Amino acid sequence: MLVSKRLSFSDDDLETTIEDVCEVFEKSLVSEEDCIKICLLLEEALLRCQQHFGQDYQYNLQIQKWFGVPKVIIRIKGEAYNPLSDDDFDDDDILPAPILKELMNYEQAKTVYIYRNGYNEISTYARKAWKPIKIPGGSITISALLAVACAGANSILPAELQGAVIHDAAEPLLKTLMGLIVAVTGPFVFISIVNGICLMEDVATFSNVGLRVIRRFFIIMLCMALFSAGICQLFFPVVAINGESKLAISELFQLFLGIFPHNFFVPFVEGNILQIVFMAILTGISILTLTNVVPNLKVIVGELNKLILKMMDIVSKVIYAAIFLNVFKSIADNSMETILFVWRIVAANYAFSIGFGMLMLMHIVYKYRINVADFLRQGANVFLVSFSTASNTAAMSMNIAFAKERLKIEGKFCDFWLPLSHAMFSPSAAAALVAGVFYTAYDAQLPLSLFSLFITIILALQLSIATPPVPGGIMAIYAIIFKNLGLPFDSIGMLMVSAVFVVNVSSFMSMLVRDCELIDIAGEIGKRGASLKE
Repeated sequence: MLVSKRLSFSDDDLETTIEDVCEVFEKSLVSEEDCIKICLLLEEALLRCQQHFGQDYQYNLQIQKWFGVPKVIIRIKGEAYNPLSDDDFDDDDILPAPILKELMNYEQAKTVYIYRNGYNEISTYARKAWKPIKIPGGSITISALLAVACAGANSILPAELQGAVIHDAAEPLLKTLMGLIVAVTGPFVFISIVNGICLMEDVATFSNVGLRVIRRFFIIMLCMALFSAGICQLFFPVVAINGESKLAISELFQLFLGIFPHNFFVPFVEGNILQIVFMAILTGISILTLTNVVPNLKVIVGELNKLILKMMDIVSKVIYAAIFLNVFKSIADNSMETILFVWRIVAANYAFSIGFGMLMLMHIVYKYRINVADFLRQGANVFLVSFSTASNTAAMSMNIAFAKERLKIEGKFCDFWLPLSHAMFSPSAAAALVAGVFYTAYDAQLPLSLFSLFITIILALQLSIATPPVPGGIMAIYAIIFKNLGLPFDSIGMLMVSAVFVVNVSSFMSMLVRDCELIDIAGEIGKRGASLKE
């Protein structure tokens, strides 16, 4: 579309120009706020031109619109004069310079001035909104594919050079990066748990509601971890029941004593996650008791949580490099048969994620007589966002609205429960950690004793709380749990490859389990009204 008009700087023509400009941008993809800014800015620019050139002076207005993207060009013949400049403002200007600058700050548009060939040109146009191409698994997939390509290139090198690349370059660099990831994960675990406890208003809330909610979190995660262990035993039969696999009482007692640290800093230096969790719970409860005495403590914890999240965001760039090196090393060191073996861990993840999600759904359907079709239809947007982004956090705001408006959960309880659940309730992560241990033990041909299985589940419950909310963040948790169980890190690369195929489904099922648990706990404590019933 192309519209061209010859107009003067009279008041009537200026009004006509602004009406035409507003109309074309209102019908575009430009936001309402940007549309208002464009109209105000051009009106101010035209009034200044009117003052400079006079009311009888003429200008040309061109309006273009190609493929829904509008562009407005105002051309004024004569001497150079920039009505958008800060240099020549006087007291007669309608808008001062700071406001004019703010009007030029758009989200989806741009206004520019240029003088060429004897014409002053003021151009305003909408930026073309290019939609990024979404790759399943995102950067993890790219890292894995690059690793596969590099491993293929490495295979054609001489044998001596292949060994040098793998053992003298890739392995030391990978070890260094894994050390960095584990070092940052310890403080992240601590702050995440402390912040989760601080989300509760006071000690009374923590005692009456918080403890009950947290206890149920761990019960659900325990059930899913056990369900995952049962499914994984079918795919990876590594648990030995007889003989040396019997649980050692002395080892269990030593594990209990090992929860208590000798001082505050040793657990972070040694990466002892059990001691870090113990100190985090103790610190969180202590802060709740001191809230009235030192009211800013919760604020400080919240700011520290933002700081540690920023650190994890920076380290996430290292995670991609570590994923690349892990996958490269796994492929370069193994045959194609071993690589294709990853289908088992993918199938196991699908089995326990979908299976447990369906069990939770059937539980609330039977207990509260909920209409399944209505529940899934009304929550479709929440589940689709969670599936497509592979992130429960991305769908959190939509989930809060869904819980309040559709599930009829009390507003204050939603504002407390949902953020806490995102900090401390991750059943899919707990199950994935258990599955990772089974896969690694099977791949390394190491039997898994009952005691090791017990430790695996305990660590999975605690570490799932603090899985970093960055793509591939679970890799850091795999490193910690493998270190505690004495398992090799070699299988982490294949686990990250499998994550590309399961992360979207597991995110969807995790959101389903979370909403089912919310309905259940809210119904039991009287925080839910009647809804979604047959």
